[in-house]
Amino acid sequence: MLVFPASLQPVANMPSPQYRPCLHPSGEIFAFMFSALPTPRNSDEHHWINRWLVAALFGMAEDQEPPQLGQVPPEPMAQHCNSNTYRSAQHSQSLLSGLLALRDSGILFDVVLVVEGKQIEAHRILLAASCDYFRGMFAGGLREMEQEEVLIHGVSYNAMCQILNFIYTSELELSLHNVQETLVAACQLQIPEIIHFCCDFLMSWVDEENILDVYKLADLFELGRLTEQLDSYILRNFVAFCRTDKYRQLPLDKVYALLSSDRLEVSCENEVYEGALLYHYSREQIEAEQVSLLEPPKLLETVRFPLMELQLLQRLYDRLGPCPLRDTVGGALRYHRHESLQPSLQSPHTALRSEFRCVVGFGGMHSTPSTVLSDQAKYLHPTLGEWRHFTAALAPRMSNQGVAVLHNFVYLIGGDNNVRGFRAEARCWRYDPRHNRWFQIQSLQQEHADLCVCVLGKYIYAVAGRDYHTDLKEVERYDPDSNTWSYVAPLKREVYAHAGATLDGKMYITCGRRGEDYLKELTRYDPDANCWEALPDGPVRRAWHGMATLLGKLYVIGGSNNDSGYRRDVHQVVYYSPSTRQWTAVCPLPAGHGEPGIAVLDNKIYVLGGRSHNRGSRMSYVHIYDVEKDCWEEGPQLENAISGLAACVLTLPRSLLTDPARRTPDWHPDRGQRDPDLGSEVMSVSDWEEFDNSSED
Repeated sequence: MLVFPASLQPVANMPSPQYRPCLHPSGEIFAFMFSALPTPRNSDEHHWINRWLVAALFGMAEDQEPPQLGQVPPEPMAQHCNSNTYRSAQHSQSLLSGLLALRDSGILFDVVLVVEGKQIEAHRILLAASCDYFRGMFAGGLREMEQEEVLIHGVSYNAMCQILNFIYTSELELSLHNVQETLVAACQLQIPEIIHFCCDFLMSWVDEENILDVYKLADLFELGRLTEQLDSYILRNFVAFCRTDKYRQLPLDKVYALLSSDRLEVSCENEVYEGALLYHYSREQIEAEQVSLLEPPKLLETVRFPLMELQLLQRLYDRLGPCPLRDTVGGALRYHRHESLQPSLQSPHTALRSEFRCVVGFGGMHSTPSTVLSDQAKYLHPTLGEWRHFTAALAPRMSNQGVAVLHNFVYLIGGDNNVRGFRAEARCWRYDPRHNRWFQIQSLQQEHADLCVCVLGKYIYAVAGRDYHTDLKEVERYDPDSNTWSYVAPLKREVYAHAGATLDGKMYITCGRRGEDYLKELTRYDPDANCWEALPDGPVRRAWHGMATLLGKLYVIGGSNNDSGYRRDVHQVVYYSPSTRQWTAVCPLPAGHGEPGIAVLDNKIYVLGGRSHNRGSRMSYVHIYDVEKDCWEEGPQLENAISGLAACVLTLPRSLLTDPARRTPDWHPDRGQRDPDLGSEVMSVSDWEEFDNSSED
């Protein structure tokens, strides 16, 4: 266990460390220099050659010629029209090994470092090439350039041996006994690589007993990277660490910053509330409610009370007298009890403590021997790169729903519902990842299947579609503040199975179907003028496709058409640039994606599952488009084939990603067939196949 002295004093007169990139010896530079020079005949010639090498290496001899110890005839230059450049991958390491051999043999030493009264011989040029400290000493015009012995202050002999060994071998051996003095020396000599190695070694031994001492070391030498690593250690282990005595010894502003972080790893906000109190009170005092909250501790400002459990909030509210904290807790209670108003009550105190932005998919239709529809959601784990599942109370079972994300709430709008056939839906739902709960919001004013949904400003728009009796051109707008739908300007003509996306405050709708015809139309909606405008048609007809906005361009992806006289996949991918009003083709899809889920994360477009009419089945593959490389790559495959997935990007709570109980897939092939559950409004595969062709999706 690593325990540092409680008090650490800086070395006297030690300059403030400034870190710059560390330059290690370059094999190519040394090879050129040595090949151009003759062998010295005496110590004076040896000395002057080394001085010239140092100056030349660091750009101080641009107009100088190498010292002429004898006439060396120039080699004739080859006259060729073509040339080749060769690079050796082993040369630099071989050169370093050669320098080490010179050191071990005691050859060509030209400087002696005196450290704690002990002498260490070295090669001046190698020291100068290895760090800023020696470079300034031997190539910066200082008196040490002329000295054969150089006195090094503020560095221990053992640490200097460690650093010289690293310079000659690129290897550093650290232990609990030498890491502190090595770090001190590396900071003075300005060698970032060694500083990083020492910080990493210290972090491998950090625990709750020595973390304060390591913080002091980081502050002493202004090691920002080490401080960040220590902060991360506490953020990862907060629940355990806040119960230790060392926790109370941290500065208040440090604890305040940690408790305010989105990276604080807790299973629920209740643990943050308890941790804030534990900085000021013991566990016994908290459990006995011997805590004064009339003037609440400052750390309670970091607690996100709307994310706490309702029962705890109610108990806390009941025991508080009139005070500012009671008002805060009362506001959190109102947040819980008025779910319909939650989107309009968002603030920094309702934000999830998570940095996990994930591709998420809801609903959809499976080709499985069990049920066609599922109430489970799936997400692509951001670190493991695999699909996981989770469930939430009151989840809808739907397919081909419009999807929107606003204030990190997911809205599922309209879509298809199956009760021995296809039925358009008017119902709508909202998912809250803060509490992993669904809430049914106000229904659309009319049923919309095969619609598209977009977000503009604070509103959600549901555009056209069909109700399986009539194609639609109506557009409805949802106001989350009032939980109401209202009509806005309709499209000029009906359309369904289209796709939409937004860019620069306007909404774009592409392609789709009208009756039996596949379209290649592009229209744009201006919410300020409340009107639609026709734009240049796309290059190919398609429907049941997807759209995505990325880097100022509108991508149109997947779908199908009947240009060949029968349904076939559309592999062509194009984008529209509003600034040029031009369409451009990019790398085509490697496989068909009709009714896909579409999501954009980290400047990549994810295309999830869907139907391939070329193959005659739903698909489980995932393809990811890299816009910089203009290429498609295969992503982690879904566990089963699915179409009509409502996909989006969402910040998910850490507890959901780490809870093993939520990783169960919604279907396994060996579960066996079940009877249709008409009460849950699902249908069997045989029922589905009966209506598959009539749906035309």
